[in-house]
Amino acid sequence: MIRHDFYNNRINEFRKKAEILQKRENRISLARLVTFLSGIMLFFVLISFSVTIAATLLGMSMILFGWLVKYHSATEQQKNFFRHLEIINSRELQSLEGNFNEFPDGSVHICRDHENSYDLDLFGHASLFQFINRTTSKPASDMLAYWLKSPAITEEIALRQQAFIELKPAIEWRQKLNALGYTNTHAGDDPSELVKWARGEEHFANRKRLKTITYALSLFAISSTILVILFSMPAGLLIPVYSINFLFYFSKAKKISVVHNQVTRSSEMLGSYASTIKLIEDENFECLKLKELHAIFTGRELISERIKFLSKLVNRLDTRLNIMVAIPLNLFFFWDIQCCLALEKWKSRHHNDILKWFSGMAEFEVLSCFANMAFNHPDWATPEISKEYFILNAENAGHPLIPAGHRVNNNITISGSGKTVIITGSNMSGKSTFLRTIGVNTVLALAGAPVCASSFSVSHVQVFSSMRISDSLEDNTSSFYAELKRLAAIIKTAETNPRMLLLLDEILRGTNSNDRYTGSVALIKQLIGYQTVAVVATHDLRLAGLADQLPGKIDNYHFDVKIDGEELYFDYRLTSGICTSMNASILMKKMGIKM
Repeated sequence: MIRHDFYNNRINEFRKKAEILQKRENRISLARLVTFLSGIMLFFVLISFSVTIAATLLGMSMILFGWLVKYHSATEQQKNFFRHLEIINSRELQSLEGNFNEFPDGSVHICRDHENSYDLDLFGHASLFQFINRTTSKPASDMLAYWLKSPAITEEIALRQQAFIELKPAIEWRQKLNALGYTNTHAGDDPSELVKWARGEEHFANRKRLKTITYALSLFAISSTILVILFSMPAGLLIPVYSINFLFYFSKAKKISVVHNQVTRSSEMLGSYASTIKLIEDENFECLKLKELHAIFTGRELISERIKFLSKLVNRLDTRLNIMVAIPLNLFFFWDIQCCLALEKWKSRHHNDILKWFSGMAEFEVLSCFANMAFNHPDWATPEISKEYFILNAENAGHPLIPAGHRVNNNITISGSGKTVIITGSNMSGKSTFLRTIGVNTVLALAGAPVCASSFSVSHVQVFSSMRISDSLEDNTSSFYAELKRLAAIIKTAETNPRMLLLLDEILRGTNSNDRYTGSVALIKQLIGYQTVAVVATHDLRLAGLADQLPGKIDNYHFDVKIDGEELYFDYRLTSGICTSMNASILMKKMGIKM
């Protein structure tokens, strides 16, 4: 309840601040209207008495009006910022209660062929990604997905852990980082085309020569136009002048379009990036990881200013989208060419840096997500990554997507390579959820994040699962054949990399019971021979008997069902040994099947 009270207090605080600013904004709006109308009325009242006084008062009114407009804009921006902070804290409160549907779910990253992401619900609705994700930029969102899919090396995991521990109490800074992205609706736009432009070839060679030509043609066109007007010369004399300018412009039109297509409409996104980077530049950090990331943005020049300048250049080039403005600007000033030359000059200086800047900003966002998760769940552990293979020691481990009030935590220890843990149990007793609990927490640990456990140690392994197998009409593949392909991929990987943690749910479910048992035994023995570690959930109690055939290589656990007359209930507690009670017959009776 401590975190609930914390977020409720912040929601009320920011709501009150936003309401105060809303009232101020209303008063400024009224003052702005009164100032404008008063200035106009006074001008017409006094103009008959004194043009000088009337014009002076009108000018003063317009100056005051301009100041009020600027003040109104600043007040509105500040109000919106507090509104976003109120929304941020409201969503965190909902997340604590198990509702995190307001956050992007990363559905674009769903991949059925990945080693574990589909089985473990890493992406999509009600996924681990959606649970963690507080990113507002696409580079950060993509990086979070990559970290979940690809285990970091042990040294990098330790650095990330230090970073999120340092950021954990920095709630004001983290939420401001989040709010800056919320403020700009284009913060999540895809910067890939912009990066492609920045890292690509230059489109305008010999920029100095081109700039000299455009200046000369501009000067000639402007001076010719002035002379024609001053001396009342025929306007037709300007046709050759303007024709030369248009022909020169259109000779560069293709290159202008190429540049514009790659950078267009990225101005607001870049403005958001600049604000985020400015926040990073202004903060001091202690741990090595954050210092290294901070160093990316510190030096002789402020990177936020460089990004902001690029935003302005892109915005200037986007004026070509307004044809009524673009024609005179390009006729007299070659506006598009000048903008492209300025963009190319920026690119020549920073083409090697832009990807590094965006990546550094993204890392801060993702580490802030991990810190937010640690802050929301102070009882969660910072995992230990063991150099030995194999160790898994989890105390009070639960599935992070199940709210604390409904979650049942369990302990498990697996030690030594070439072992298989067989978990038996009845339907709905919790076997599959427990496999996902192990898998998801291991994924979090190897990404450098906190885990849903009071203590968690695990070897650096590749998590591979075969749990959610289905047929595919598109690929003309049956579920049984799909599972065989999945198991073949596991075997092939195990042959070259035995440092695996395999999560297998109901092996070979698509065939008859005898073939299933024979095939399951053969697979388990083969995996043990490769020295891999597997956790297998099954209804087939015969598999538990492998402990007698393979002493020291098989550990048996089970989830039991409690029966009270004709009623069933589950405690979801993992217990050593083999399950002896099943619930299928009772469930069938409840459905009207006569037994």
